[in-house]
Amino acid sequence: MTAPTAGFRRHRRGPLRLLVVEPLESAVLELGLLEADAALRLQSHGFGGAGRATNAIHPLPGRSERLQLRPFHHGGWLRPITRDRLTSLKRPISELIVNARLATAGAPVPQPALVIGRRHGPGLWTAAVGTLHEESCCNGNEFLTTDPSRDRLVTAARAAGAALRRLHDAGGCHADLHLGNLLIREDGGTARVIFVDLDRARIVRSVPVRRRSAEMMRLYRSLLKRGQVVAAEAEAIAHFIDAYCDGDLALRAELPAALQRERLRVALHRIGYRLGGHGRSAQ
Repeated sequence: MTAPTAGFRRHRRGPLRLLVVEPLESAVLELGLLEADAALRLQSHGFGGAGRATNAIHPLPGRSERLQLRPFHHGGWLRPITRDRLTSLKRPISELIVNARLATAGAPVPQPALVIGRRHGPGLWTAAVGTLHEESCCNGNEFLTTDPSRDRLVTAARAAGAALRRLHDAGGCHADLHLGNLLIREDGGTARVIFVDLDRARIVRSVPVRRRSAEMMRLYRSLLKRGQVVAAEAEAIAHFIDAYCDGDLALRAELPAALQRERLRVALHRIGYRLGGHGRSAQ
């Protein structure tokens, strides 16, 4: 396991490897993730298993926060072949480091915690990425299934637009932006949005307008794919863009042309979703 040492601590015990952010080191070690039965306990939540696993949430000894462990998995056609086996821990470690850098820059991402990996013979690993659990949140899909009022929908749309602007201004490029990776926390008449699952996310010096618009439209396509386009769609989108631009007249002037380039992709995806039978029951 290789990684920058500043801000992180490395541990190894038998087939297990742990990279943890320094402020959480003692609590994570007390949790016992490097104990002999750690692999079995993690496997009970799907760590190293063949199926699509749910996240595991553990109280952190001596702290008010809870740790959320997300089993690291391949998507798409590789999944039946690899069964979540990795050839190295490079990808999960990269995710942890990008997450830490974005959090330090004030981007709306979860607080990073750790990567834990387990070796399965020569050159094969399973891994889980840990962050501090975001309490009292729901993802974008869950939020829309509550049939939100116009005011709640507008508030959430504005929060999402402002959050995406902060992510982009911090140099963050999310590789898989969709409703399931957008968490909403409502508090009275306000809302806060953070973006999770930063696998393959990147940090660049400046996110170009075309990339910004592509991520906006990817989020919109996830609405179409899941059949979640609601009656107040146009108003919510207008508020999303208004909050994203936040008075930046130059950006607002550039976005329409960039978004227009993405509309053909949206139209093609819409046809594909209809042919594929995607709707509210789709993931």
